[in-house]
Amino acid sequence: MNLILEKKSFRERSIPITVEMYNLLGEQNLIPEKTELIEGVIIEKMPKSPKHASFVEKLSEFLKSKMIKKFFIRQENPISTKHSEPEPDISVLDFREDYYESEHPKFAHLVIEVSISTLEFDRDKADVYASAEIPEYWLFDLVNQNLEVYRSPKNGEYKSRTILKNTEKISPLFQPNIEIELKNFLN
Repeated sequence: MNLILEKKSFRERSIPITVEMYNLLGEQNLIPEKTELIEGVIIEKMPKSPKHASFVEKLSEFLKSKMIKKFFIRQENPISTKHSEPEPDISVLDFREDYYESEHPKFAHLVIEVSISTLEFDRDKADVYASAEIPEYWLFDLVNQNLEVYRSPKNGEYKSRTILKNTEKISPLFQPNIEIELKNFLN
């Protein structure tokens, strides 16, 4: 049953769930909490290992300490796009006084996923983020100890993909004066 969407005949006849339907199902407790909507399909999220959780906290705290006040960070909370509601490990958003109380953000300056066992799935999410015109997507691969950087979204895909080793540095586009030495996060 898990492979049913790989069969073209089933995929063509499936009815995708809208973001609105997904939120309604969640409000009515009709779907598990640990899910996300990806291109109209409800996907079960993987449990977070201590290594994953620690990495996300460490990187979030670093970014918070360097960011100017017009931005803020959310961890593992939704971003609403046209057909998806992914929950990136970290998203850098425009600051709002209400902290997006009435709606999920529709834009982020940067989204970050941290991967230990979900690398291919997280790579596939790049198209979701590119479709939402998110300027930059970082994918930390903790198994291979590198960072995949996706930039320049156009027509639902990123035009630039760079892989950085743990000995390199990176600065986010939203605030280029922040310099991150990857060796402080990837060993």
